[in-house]
Amino acid sequence: MSSEKLDALTILVVDDEPAWVGALGAVLGRAGHRIVAAYDGEEALRRFRSDRVDAVLLDLAMPGLDGAEVCRQMRALSDVPILIVSGERDRSVPAELLDLGADDYVRKGAPSSELLARIRAVVRRHGAGSQGKARGAGGAVGSDRSGWQLDLRRHEISWQNTPVPATAIEFRLLRLLVERLGELVPHADLLAAGWPTENDPDPLWLKPHLARLREKLRLAGAPVPVAVRAVGYRLEA
Repeated sequence: MSSEKLDALTILVVDDEPAWVGALGAVLGRAGHRIVAAYDGEEALRRFRSDRVDAVLLDLAMPGLDGAEVCRQMRALSDVPILIVSGERDRSVPAELLDLGADDYVRKGAPSSELLARIRAVVRRHGAGSQGKARGAGGAVGSDRSGWQLDLRRHEISWQNTPVPATAIEFRLLRLLVERLGELVPHADLLAAGWPTENDPDPLWLKPHLARLREKLRLAGAPVPVAVRAVGYRLEA
């Protein structure tokens, strides 16, 4: 277990059981973090818009808007890390949540050390992306790459001057594809680019992030990465 410490975080805890919110608050408080509590989906979205939070712990089964819909709407607004904390036992649930934009999943009742470790991991991954990785003069890949513009300092990417609203992970994936325009980029290279702080990123993480990225590219009128089965992806020049 990593002993790495994070600065104090503000974490939005969403659950319709006050006792569970209190229990999570106690665990997070002992670790030096502050919570913002919400007890249903509508309140969660209001607090998400009004409070500056560093991460979200989100339950699935709630009255009104369920956790899946809350996750989808939050991800449309921001790339703040979202960690699902749920009692669901269906094995298909984690994959469905990744499709909606969740960063990780932990079951209720897991040891507090595991919960805190997963929070550290998702916040660390997010931080590595949001800090950017500018290299060289200007920190940008110019518009001479067949219509793509990447600004590494501002962490922005555009296609023919149309911005693509990418999350930190999506930006890193697309940056690699643009830098290797026309080449086949293996899954391993994309995983290393998308999750640079993970020693062994799960290959299952790649598909949902690329699926969301491809939809955003379509909306921007941009080329989309083409999957080469069991090998990788190619962005055509």
